Amino acid sequence: MKKILIGLAFAILLTTSYVPNSFSQDAVPQWIKQTAGWYSDGLVSEKEFLDAIRFLVQNKIILLDETVLDDPTLLTNDIVVSKPKIRQCEVLFQSYKNIGPLQFKSKYSYINYIDSCMKLYKDPIWSYLGSDRYDKLSERLTELNEKPPEKKLSYEPSANILAKTNLGPEKYNVKFNICAGDKAIDKAKVLVKSQIEAIQVGSNKDVPPNACRTYETLIFAKNPDNIFIEILEQVLLD
Repeated sequence: MKKILIGLAFAILLTTSYVPNSFSQDAVPQWIKQTAGWYSDGLVSEKEFLDAIRFLVQNKIILLDETVLDDPTLLTNDIVVSKPKIRQCEVLFQSYKNIGPLQFKSKYSYINYIDSCMKLYKDPIWSYLGSDRYDKLSERLTELNEKPPEKKLSYEPSANILAKTNLGPEKYNVKFNICAGDKAIDKAKVLVKSQIEAIQVGSNKDVPPNACRTYETLIFAKNPDNIFIEILEQVLLD
């Protein structure tokens, strides 16, 4: 952006000897030429220079081409990103490196495709410089924006030990879950076992689909690492 504005500043400074078609001949006020010169030397702010440009546009000294051009696009699932917009991603890349992802996203949040730029920055494809760079970026951006398949929960009921609390010599309180799969469990029996004891525990309530209920039981064991649990039987709800 800075380079573009400096280029425009030089164009304004040269209007006495060369005037582009979009500039009115001999119509640029001297104070604007001075502002352009000062901006190119870093003596005035970007806002002051943009105010000067706004004056030229409003007074039709700079004539804007309002022709709408069809933009070849690189598709994504959510936002259409055109090749010119990817070129803009290239322009913004240095800022991304200078200020980091968090400040960059905050600073350019008004750009609706800024997340796509950042996805490309973080991907190895960004360093690719072949003649088909934009095609490669297009393909990769499509992949990055594809939603990952939803993880399916287990279809089978399960039992899992949550905690083992020592209550005295070789005596433990075992806290565990009984979890349903894709169908509710009406009743279930689990076996909690150690090297010296095995206890059957039955569920006293139904367990809804893809949910768990927590239970506790006492068991004698020489080593808590040798306490295990398994489902013996279950009655599924239709």
